[in-house]
Amino acid sequence: MDLQSVFTEAVQLHQVGKYQEALNRYLLILDVLPDNVNLLSNVGLVYRDLGRADDALGFCLKAVRQAPGDPNQLVNLGAVYESLSRVDEAAATYEQALALAPHHAKALNNLGKLYHLLGQSERGLALIRHALTVEPDNPLALNNLGVILSDSGDFQGAAAAFEQSLQKDPTNSDLLFNLSGLYNCRGDLEMARQTLQRLLALQPNHESAQYMLAALDGSVRESAPPGYVTETFDKYAYRFERHIGSNLGYTVPQRLAEMILAHYPDRKFASGIDLGCGTGLVGAALYNEVHQLTGIDLSPRMLEVAARKGHYHHLIQDELGAFLDRTAARYDLFLAADVFIYLGELERICAGLSRTACRHAVLACSIERLFDETSLGYRLRPSGRFAHTAAYLIGCAARHGFQKVGHQTHDIRKENGTWIPGDLFIFERDAGKDGDRA
Repeated sequence: MDLQSVFTEAVQLHQVGKYQEALNRYLLILDVLPDNVNLLSNVGLVYRDLGRADDALGFCLKAVRQAPGDPNQLVNLGAVYESLSRVDEAAATYEQALALAPHHAKALNNLGKLYHLLGQSERGLALIRHALTVEPDNPLALNNLGVILSDSGDFQGAAAAFEQSLQKDPTNSDLLFNLSGLYNCRGDLEMARQTLQRLLALQPNHESAQYMLAALDGSVRESAPPGYVTETFDKYAYRFERHIGSNLGYTVPQRLAEMILAHYPDRKFASGIDLGCGTGLVGAALYNEVHQLTGIDLSPRMLEVAARKGHYHHLIQDELGAFLDRTAARYDLFLAADVFIYLGELERICAGLSRTACRHAVLACSIERLFDETSLGYRLRPSGRFAHTAAYLIGCAARHGFQKVGHQTHDIRKENGTWIPGDLFIFERDAGKDGDRA
């Protein structure tokens, strides 16, 4: 067996995304060269790309032990730590690489991206700019520069960075999706649409691109794809609270909690579930009022942040409808702060709530307000979020046994400096009927 030829073939397969075929060839060579550093590293990375990060970690750790002074092995190890959401270890590993090689472009880029995800955008931006002084045409660093500048509101600078990156890597789906998002934020919906169409020509099954193109075209969708929601909030998790509070003026969780306490000043809830709990803002406001509080969300990183607060007795990663369909648990409090904006059609979720509700269970929820009446009662907006009419939500709830007992208009968040109007509701199961509350 010509090991070099097999290795070259494996690398080529790895680069074009044929991960299992690449792994098979790497493992053939590994039987002969079990301590080869580059081979160990590549096996680790292909395991990561296959979604087997725990397997990847073992190989990358072995590669670092074999070559402790090689910054490239530390960068690969840091990337695996990131895929495991072990962000503190990832940052420390990138720092070790930079201590060995202060101008290592990949370490600078990866650490800069990570600091931005952690909410330390200025620090991240400095590292990305340093990477670009070392490799001015690095497409990944240019993409990350565009993301940071876009998130800070520098749309012109972000566009320049994305366009430069696109010249170097014209088929990068992440880059094209980021660029379409920038055009969307700038209000250039036609350019956003064209960029998504360009992405879909390359990857016809790109679920998030399909969804956002539907949002721009005003197509009918019943909900956001779970993968889109997970990816969006995984990227947002560590800086979510700082950004949504300081930049977007978001106060829905606190206001919903105040409404519940005002309507039920003497009631203690036995079992509550925070639907789409995110980082636990609603849980932080209400955990003293609930004996057992469960949080459920699609994003593992959002759940990780929520877990640190200690306000939930159980945290579950799952899709809401699927969980409600199969659970045997019963709840007397349902919380849904900015959850319906990713669901659209609400009959299924209301049926699930009714099926799992104790008598006199309370539902507290928010919607973005849809002013123009439609036959559906909801509409997917270019933002990728759904807006609903109050009548549609009230009707869905009523058909499944929940009656409106409280309502307030409330601005949901700022978008491009303008408030998005919304509504906050309190519903009660079997409201007004005789019987003790659970």
